[in-house]
Amino acid sequence: MKLTFLYHEANKGMERFYNHLINDRDFCRICEDCYNCRGDWSYREDVKRVVIPPVDREEFIEDPSEYIPEIPRGDVIVAQLHEDLLYELPYIIGDKGYKLLIVPSESPGDLSPSMRDTLKKSCEKLDIDFKNPKPFCALKREEGRETLNRFIDYFKIGYPQMEIKVENHKVVEAKVIVSAPCGITYYIAKRIKGKSLGELKEEVFKAHHNYPCLGSMEYDKELEDTVLHEGGYIALDCVRRALLPYKCKNRFCSKGCLMQL
Repeated sequence: MKLTFLYHEANKGMERFYNHLINDRDFCRICEDCYNCRGDWSYREDVKRVVIPPVDREEFIEDPSEYIPEIPRGDVIVAQLHEDLLYELPYIIGDKGYKLLIVPSESPGDLSPSMRDTLKKSCEKLDIDFKNPKPFCALKREEGRETLNRFIDYFKIGYPQMEIKVENHKVVEAKVIVSAPCGITYYIAKRIKGKSLGELKEEVFKAHHNYPCLGSMEYDKELEDTVLHEGGYIALDCVRRALLPYKCKNRFCSKGCLMQL
């Protein structure tokens, strides 16, 4: 599967998504005791990026071809662009083999509801699937959406998923199955090893802020919260789901079990 990132210069979020997938050696330098918890994998041969000059949000763009260069053929394109450029994007990629357009929103202003509806309709006409996850780590598999599901399975990014092993109410192993697109899931997996179940909620939220999350602190009307907080809830839910096999059935338990997360 071939993936293309398309975005304006200085877009730190898209840079992080791209660098996570190529597993750039300098991508993560948070821990002083780094032991390469991410491993040596890379999708460098399957991922390309097209970076274009920044454009003022209020500027009217009459001819998108003056801004968007030749786009390589591929299967999935992840884009964050000026909305005048996004409007034309489905028609630009329509004959390039793309079957899925993802426009992630890390802030309320990344994609307006009206443009989201327009893109959805345009993509439907061109037989291109369309997703607007808010945030990107909210992207989930869906029945009947073949390219979307293949994308998540192949690149192992989207709604995070872990496998966790617990002994004596402590996490002894945490393995990333699907990472949040920014890569934070690997950091969380490292942080929770050796922690008791009662410490996990605080540890996850600390990791979420230290990494840090790309989500905006601006209030989002659709989420009825901030995108940053939504990312935190998703991270915690990932850990909670991984701990379901260890769910304590004793409601009087004081060991800090899953139900207290």
